[in-house]
Amino acid sequence: MKQDERFYPLTVLLISASYLSYFLSKAAFILCAMPLVILLTPFPQTKARLLQAMTHRYLAFFTRTWLPALRAYRIVEILGLERALASYPVICVANHRGFADGILLLGLLPRTGVLIKGRDARQWTYALLARHFDLVGVDRNSLSSVSASLDRCRALLAAGKNLLVFPEGTRARSGRLQHFNRFAFQLALASRVPVLPVIVHSTCPFMAKVPGSIFPRGRNQYRIRFLNLESPRPDDEADSFCDRIHRRMAQELKTLDVGTYWEIPSQERIVDSREQTTESAC
Repeated sequence: MKQDERFYPLTVLLISASYLSYFLSKAAFILCAMPLVILLTPFPQTKARLLQAMTHRYLAFFTRTWLPALRAYRIVEILGLERALASYPVICVANHRGFADGILLLGLLPRTGVLIKGRDARQWTYALLARHFDLVGVDRNSLSSVSASLDRCRALLAAGKNLLVFPEGTRARSGRLQHFNRFAFQLALASRVPVLPVIVHSTCPFMAKVPGSIFPRGRNQYRIRFLNLESPRPDDEADSFCDRIHRRMAQELKTLDVGTYWEIPSQERIVDSREQTTESAC
């Protein structure tokens, strides 16, 4: 057995318990939150603040205490978080390799809205949460949806909240940082707020678009780095601003990838059509 691997049946058992506890705790959270939603209906601002604080604390406990206790992963580094906590409002742009990226970051960042796919916003759980939390759905193929989402995001920033965006739009299949959508950078220029690049790095894929990542064999370690703020320059356009942030994040990821799964040259191989069909269903 390799040094970074563990007894695989134990891995399957512990991570299965992690998945089960996620779904059960999510359902329990919604059931507990709904009476508060009803009771505090006459006080919408108090309701919003209380529910957002509850969500943040729940995700913080779940991602930084409960899942590490089940040995789903270890968080070995959180660097530069004070930049995010001291710099409201900012647009946080993060790379996206695994499903856990979003909940890890929301457990660290209070008062933060999230830009999500329009199709996800239409799922009943997300639709229910979007009414009371700062989830903004966007369909990039619809100009009216993009315009409405842009307006709502600007309102969140004007209210002094952060916004979390995954500009790649979907989970990466390899160690390469994918092309960025310009939405976050157009928003930053229009609102004149800085961008905070965020790196979420794991030593091996976890809930990624990679075969075997549902139950990874390796002992997974996470590093989360909040890089230096980047403010729009007077001569910036969305493309140039986007490219500058992309280069910074790609270089940081390249450094962190050394000696991990993501550096393996085989990740550059062309995935056969059979694997693509399987992964697209995830």
